[in-house]
Amino acid sequence: MRTHRLAVFALVALGALALAGCYGSNDSADTEAPVFLSSTVEPGPADVSMAGLVDVTIEQLTIESHPKSPSVVLSAQDDVVLTEWVITPIRTDGGTVASPVWHNFYTAYVPAGGTAGLKNYRIYPFEYFSQAPLYQLFPANGGFDKETNKPNIRQRMHIEVFGKTVAGKKVSLVLDVNLNFFY
Repeated sequence: MRTHRLAVFALVALGALALAGCYGSNDSADTEAPVFLSSTVEPGPADVSMAGLVDVTIEQLTIESHPKSPSVVLSAQDDVVLTEWVITPIRTDGGTVASPVWHNFYTAYVPAGGTAGLKNYRIYPFEYFSQAPLYQLFPANGGFDKETNKPNIRQRMHIEVFGKTVAGKKVSLVLDVNLNFFY
């Protein structure tokens, strides 16, 4: 009886491992759309002066649509409409407190097999400069980060973009932008 339970447990565990192995790390395979997206940032905003109190923008963001398979013929039903942008700051300078996550609901249209160019696309609002940890960089608050004792804070903006094709198939895009905040 005990051997039977062990055999059943081993079979269930093996099935669970086989199912888990079906999920790879290929982001383009994780969406149901027949297209995947790539991006190019030219030039990226490396240094962000908080003195001007202006939004952090990317001067030129190009998003390109590609067929997942070279044999697929794309149609207007495979055009992508991006609607939700989730920007998650991650500290890259040794500090532990990162800026808050920002959700931007901005619509961008990417034709199937084509490109979309966004100019001066806002990736982070200046209103978040007054929140932890960036507020510490203002002269009135000491002018330096209390965790690293530096006059700047480095963060990677992890940007996840979600949308659907015209046919209703989910599609997403991930990109990262490194920023150096200072006053």
